[in-house]
Amino acid sequence: MATDAHWTAVAPQGDLPGYSLYDRPIEKADLDERQYRIIKLNNGLQALLVHDATTDKAAASMDVGVGHLSDPDDIPGLAHFCEHLLFLGTKQFPKESEYSQFIKSNGGSTNAYTSTSNTSYFFAVGASHLAGALDRFSGFFHSPLFDPNCTVRELNAVNSEHKKNAQSDLHRIWQLFKGQALPGHPWSKFGTGNMNTLTQAARQLTGSETMDESQADGGPVGRETRRRLIEWWERHYCASIMGLSILGRESLDTLTTMALERFSSIPNRGLSLPVESIPWGSEQQGNILFARTVMDVDTMEISFPIGRQDILYKHKPATFLSHFIGHEGAGSLLSYLKNKGWVTQLWSGPQSSARGFAFMKVNVKLTKTGLKEYKSVLEAMYSYLSLLRATQIPAWNFEEFRSLQEIRFRFSQKQSPDSYVVRLSELLSRPYPKEQILSAQTKVWEQDDALTRDLLENGFAPRAGSVMLSSKDFSSIGLEGPWLNEKWYGTEYIIQRIDPAILEKAAGPNTISELFLPPPNEFVPKDLHVDRIDVKEPTKRPNLLRRTEASTLWHKKDDQFWLPKGYAGVFIHSPAANCSAKNALMMRFIECLITDALTEYSYDASLAGLDYSLSFGEDGILSLQTSGYTDKMLVLLQHLLDKTKNHVIRQDRFDLYKEEIAQAIENAKKREPHFLAHDWMDHCLRDVGWNVFQLLEEIPHVTSQHVQEHLAEIFRKARVSVLLTGNFTEEDALKAQDLVESQLGTRPILPTEAISRTMLLPRGKEYLHNETLTNPKETNNAVEYYLQIPQDSEISQAKLLLLAHLVNEPTFSILRTREQLGYIVSSYSWVQVSVMAMVFRIQSEKPTLYVENRIEAFLKDFKQTLTTMERTEFESQRQGLVNRLLEKLDNLDQESNRFVSKILDGTYDFTLREKNARRIEKLTLEDMVEFYNKYVDPESTSRAKLSMHIHSQSKPSTNSNFSVAASKIYLEDLKEAQVPVDEAQYTTLSKAEPSVDSVVGFWTKYLGTLATLTPERRQKLLDRIKELAELHPVKPVEGTSGVLKEGTIIVDDLQAFKKTLQMSRPTVSVIDLDEEARQATVSSRL
Repeated sequence: MATDAHWTAVAPQGDLPGYSLYDRPIEKADLDERQYRIIKLNNGLQALLVHDATTDKAAASMDVGVGHLSDPDDIPGLAHFCEHLLFLGTKQFPKESEYSQFIKSNGGSTNAYTSTSNTSYFFAVGASHLAGALDRFSGFFHSPLFDPNCTVRELNAVNSEHKKNAQSDLHRIWQLFKGQALPGHPWSKFGTGNMNTLTQAARQLTGSETMDESQADGGPVGRETRRRLIEWWERHYCASIMGLSILGRESLDTLTTMALERFSSIPNRGLSLPVESIPWGSEQQGNILFARTVMDVDTMEISFPIGRQDILYKHKPATFLSHFIGHEGAGSLLSYLKNKGWVTQLWSGPQSSARGFAFMKVNVKLTKTGLKEYKSVLEAMYSYLSLLRATQIPAWNFEEFRSLQEIRFRFSQKQSPDSYVVRLSELLSRPYPKEQILSAQTKVWEQDDALTRDLLENGFAPRAGSVMLSSKDFSSIGLEGPWLNEKWYGTEYIIQRIDPAILEKAAGPNTISELFLPPPNEFVPKDLHVDRIDVKEPTKRPNLLRRTEASTLWHKKDDQFWLPKGYAGVFIHSPAANCSAKNALMMRFIECLITDALTEYSYDASLAGLDYSLSFGEDGILSLQTSGYTDKMLVLLQHLLDKTKNHVIRQDRFDLYKEEIAQAIENAKKREPHFLAHDWMDHCLRDVGWNVFQLLEEIPHVTSQHVQEHLAEIFRKARVSVLLTGNFTEEDALKAQDLVESQLGTRPILPTEAISRTMLLPRGKEYLHNETLTNPKETNNAVEYYLQIPQDSEISQAKLLLLAHLVNEPTFSILRTREQLGYIVSSYSWVQVSVMAMVFRIQSEKPTLYVENRIEAFLKDFKQTLTTMERTEFESQRQGLVNRLLEKLDNLDQESNRFVSKILDGTYDFTLREKNARRIEKLTLEDMVEFYNKYVDPESTSRAKLSMHIHSQSKPSTNSNFSVAASKIYLEDLKEAQVPVDEAQYTTLSKAEPSVDSVVGFWTKYLGTLATLTPERRQKLLDRIKELAELHPVKPVEGTSGVLKEGTIIVDDLQAFKKTLQMSRPTVSVIDLDEEARQATVSSRL
C-alpha cells in the first residue's frame, strides 16, 4: 500500500473539529477546471471534496469498504439487506421517505449498490440543495433507525430482487463461478440473499418455521433478523474504512465545513479495509465447467486468478497484456477464430473481483460450429498465450500503450456529478498516492518487464486457469450428464478436469502461423489542437449548414468543452428499410455483416479513442456514427462509408450470422417480463413495426442474395442527414457532407415517404391485451399501463413532464415500498409521434389484474393528493423539475445525443428542454388538477388507456407455500414411512402454510438424522413435498386475484386491433428547413 506523509493537521475552530489536510496538488486532466481537496476527519474518514463553480447539480457518495464477502456465514445477503433498510429513516429525520422525497422533489436522484468488497450510497440534487441533502444522507452512517416497521417490506424487496434475477444468465453463471472457490473462502458467498437465507438463522434460533408477515416487524423471526443486522452494522460500518466524496458549487472551505459538521460523528471502530486472499488452489485450477444457460448463447471463458492489480498501477501489466490478447486486427486471436467460423466476439482484461485479488479473463462468444470445436478454440487461446511467452515484446508497444493512456487521461470528458462522485469515493480506498488519485486508474508511468513476464509464465500458465463453457444445449458435443445443481440458482453444470493432452500442448510453442503481434497503430492522434473561441453563452443548437437534394448537413462548432474531440453522424432513412418484416430482418443482417467486416480495420481506431457504430433502429433509420479525436475521424468516416455502401456479402459469414440472428431473436422472447410488456406496447402503437414472432417467421426465407439486393436498395433512394459537432470547423463539416454524398450516391425521397406515425387510441375507451411468456421457468408477470394524451398544444408536453415528476416518487414509495408489488416499479412520460403518454410499469409475481387494480387505486388516491397539495410543496416540486431541465450539459456526448434525437424524430426542436422549462414555470396547481382529471383519473370519461399484461406460465403465488391440505397428506406419507412425528406440533405449524423451501429444508435436516430410512426412501419423501405443493396449492388470499374493470375491452388479436385504429399526423418540424437552408446559403456567400 502506498503511504503518504503529506498531511497537515488543522486545529479545531470553535465548534468545528480539527482534521488533516492533504497538502500536495492533485494531478488532473488538462481541461479540468474543478478544484479538489482531500481531508481526513479525526474519526479516520477520508473525504475528497470537489468545487465546481459551474455545476447546476451537486452530488455526494459514501463508499463503505465492506461488501457481501463480509456477510455472516449463517445470513447470506445481510450486507445487501443493510443497504436496503439503511435508507429508511434516521434519528434526525425519522420519516422513512424523507430522504428520497427531498432529493427527488429537488430535481435529483438516489441509488446504492452492494458489491463484493464495498457498498456505495450516492445521490445527486439541485446545486442549491446540497446542504439539506447531506443533512439527510449523513445520518445513515451514524444514526440509522433500521425502522422495524420496514423489516418485512425490505426482506420482501430483497427476495423480489433475487426472483427478478433467477432467470438471468449473468447472475446464474457468476454465482456458479464464485461457488468454485476453496471451501470456506468468502468468495463463494451468495451476495444477493433471499427471504430464506436472511431469516434462516432467526428461524432456527426462535424455532419458527416461517416469519410472521402479518406484523410489520416480522414477529420473532423479523425482530431477530433485524437485531443481527444492527449487530453487523455496528461491527462493520466504521469511519476508518469509508470514503466520502462531495461535489458542489460551494467553495472548498465550505465543503470542508459541511463534511466536518455532518460526518465527524460516524464512529471509528478501529477497522482496516478487509483484504481477501486468492480464492483458488490447485483443485480449482485446471478445471472445465459446462454450464447450462437459460438463453441460447454459447460462450467460453478462461479465468486466471492473479493478485490485486491496483498496487501495480504504475505498470498495469495485466491491462498491457490484454491489449494483445483482446486485439481484433490482423494476426489477432479473434481474427483467426473468426476466419475459422468458430467465434464472433472476443473480450479480454483483468477483472477486479474483490479487494485483494483479480481474475484475468479471456471470453469468446462461440458459434454453433465453435461449440462443437470448443477444444480447438481453447487450444488457439492457449496458443496465443504461448506466442506472447515466446516473444520479446518490442519497447514501442509499451510506449504506444503508455501514450494512448496518457492522452485518454489528459482529454477525458467530464462525467455527470453522480457517476463522478461514486468513482471518486471508491478511489479513496485504493492504494494510490493521493496526488495521483484521479490519474492512477488510467495513466501508465513505466514498463516492468519482470512483472509482465511473471504474469505470462506463471499467472497465465495453462494449468493456472480454469474454463467455463456455457450453452443451453450440449448435445452437439455429446455431453448428457449427470448434471449437478448450483446451490442458489439451480444452474445445471458438470465439472471435469481439462484434457491433459490440451494442457500439454498449451505448454509448448505456438503452432498457428496466422497469429502474430499487431503493427503500430496508424490512428494514434497527433494533432490535438483545439480552436478555442470564447463565447458569452454556448449555442443551444446546431446550424443547418447546407441542404442539397441528396442530404441535409447540421453542424455545431464546440463552444464549451474545448476537447480535441468530435462527433460525426450519418442517418439514412429509406422507405425500403422497414416496410415489411422481411426487410426489417434484412437490416439486422446488414448491421451485423458490415460491422463484422469492419472489425479488423476499425479496432485500431477504437484503441486510439476513435469509435464507430452502425445500427438500425425501430424507426427504420440506419445510423453510422463516429466519435472521439477529430484528428483522423474523417479518414475513418470515408472508409466506413465505402465499406458500408460497397460491401460484398460472403456466404460463409451470412450463414454464420443467420444462425446468430435467429438465436438473438429467439432469446428476445425470454427477456424479463417488464421489457417484453414494453416491447408489445411499442409494437402495438407504432404504425410500422414488427414483433419477434414475425421476424422469426422470415428467417428461413432470407438468402444472402436477398440481403445484397436490399443493401443496394436502401442506398438507392433515401433521406440522408449529416451531423458534425465538436472540434470540427464548417469546412470540415462541408467536406464530410461531400464524402457522404460521393460515397452513398443516394437519390432523394418525397417528403411523404418514410414517415412515422403513432396509432391513436379512442377517447373514453380502455383496452387490455394479454400475452404469455415463453420461458416456463420465469415466475414473474408484468403490466404496462399506458395512458395516451394528445399533444394538441405547446403546453401539453410541459404538463405531462410535470405530472410525471410529481407522481414518480409516490409511485415508487407506495406501489413498491409500501405495497410490495414487485422489485421493478416505475412511472415515466413517453413522447411519441404527435402524441404522448403517462406510463406505469410493474413486474410482479402477483396476478396482473391485481397489479392493475392497485395502479388504479393509486391513481384514485393520487387525485386527492394532487388536489390537496400545499402550494409551497407544488412550487418546490415544479422548480425542481425546471432546474433539472435547465441543467448544463456535462460533455460533448450528451450534447451530440440531444441533437441526434431531434434530427431523428423530425421535429428539429433542439431547444425543447428550455421551452418546456419556461412553460412549466407558468403552470399552476389548478392546471395540473384539470390535466389529471381529464387524461389520468380512472373515473375520467375522456382518457384513452391500453394495458399490456404479460403472464408467467408458472403459478408461484399458489405453490410457493405448503398448504394445509398438502400438509395433511404429507403427514400420512410420513406415518407410512414410520417417521416419528409430534402430530400436535405438526398441525399447529402447518396452519402457517410455510414456504416450500423452508419445509424442504426442515425435513432434509430431520430425515437425515434417521438411520432407519434408506437414501432412496429419504429422497422420495423430500421430492413428495414439491409434488404435493403443486397438486394442492395454497388458496389465493381473497382480493389478490384482481377484478377486470367494467367496460374494459379485451384485445385478443393485436394485429386486427391495430387495423381499427386511426394514425396520428406525422411529425411537424418547428424549423422551416428550406428557409434556414436559404439563409445558410446566403451567409456562405457573404
